[in-house]
Amino acid sequence: MPKSILSIGEMLIDFIPDASLPPGAGGALSYRPHPGGAPANVSVAAARLGGASCFVGKLSEDSLGQLLMRTLVENDVETRFIPRTKAPTSLALVTLGADGERQFTFYRQGTADTLLEITDLDWNAWQNVALCHAGSVSLSCEPSRSATLAALDYTRQVGAIVSFDVNARPALWASPADLHNTLSQIIGRIDLLKFSAEEAGFISPGHPQGAPLPYDDRLGELGKALLEQGPSLVIITLGARGALLMTAKQYVEVSAPLVRVVDTTGAGDAFMGAILYQLVQHGCSTPADLCQLSENELRNMGNFASRVAGISCTRYGAIASLPFRDEI
Repeated sequence: MPKSILSIGEMLIDFIPDASLPPGAGGALSYRPHPGGAPANVSVAAARLGGASCFVGKLSEDSLGQLLMRTLVENDVETRFIPRTKAPTSLALVTLGADGERQFTFYRQGTADTLLEITDLDWNAWQNVALCHAGSVSLSCEPSRSATLAALDYTRQVGAIVSFDVNARPALWASPADLHNTLSQIIGRIDLLKFSAEEAGFISPGHPQGAPLPYDDRLGELGKALLEQGPSLVIITLGARGALLMTAKQYVEVSAPLVRVVDTTGAGDAFMGAILYQLVQHGCSTPADLCQLSENELRNMGNFASRVAGISCTRYGAIASLPFRDEI
């Protein structure tokens, strides 16, 4: 039975303010590098929980790229299928608010992760794969866009589950409409779709692009509408309010644990890694398996993922914040 989780896309360095150091002259902040990138975060999240995890994405040969590779290896993520390049590593400058919420400034022109090509993909990586996970960042430019779409299509061809996190970063797109149109075009290729309430406007046909939907029945209605377009499982994360998990047969709401939030970077990826790990533990490896999940199974998955994400919010960084199985 297929048991591994493959994530494809970007891995980069998040520069996050170091709260342990006092501000410098003129209030200047000191920043510390943290390995990150949503698909890579998901790979490590699943691996730390005990899952078999593989990452596919182009990494730089520079010192930061070497740090990223070491991070994957140290966390037992399969790295055999990662191509390398002399192009620099992508950087993201993270600004944290008082509530731990973050904003990103990207330095990503011609960087390693954007240069992933279809010819870089080794289809042997899909052997024993139950799920292939991706996000919208790698769709924002070529050639990584074409490579990501080819990977998702091949996943469907071999009968495994296509997982996708909207993970909207509008600054990387020409316009909100460009992101919205791209997401609308690939919904039919996705089996498991995850997005936050803040991202709902990017995939809602009847809402201003980029604007969040209120925490009311409209989110549930959007989820149900998306289920009719291709996905078998839709997950909407609601931050401190928890999450919604929906199939054609089930509708489940789970709450979030009460924690002291210091940094939400990577929390959604922690949640997603936990969901994918749990799906594999339940023997899910085809889109049809998602349709058969019971209400109790969905609730247990959602509660487990919420606990994982809650712990990550109490720590700084993305990968650095991800908990191990014995911490849950």
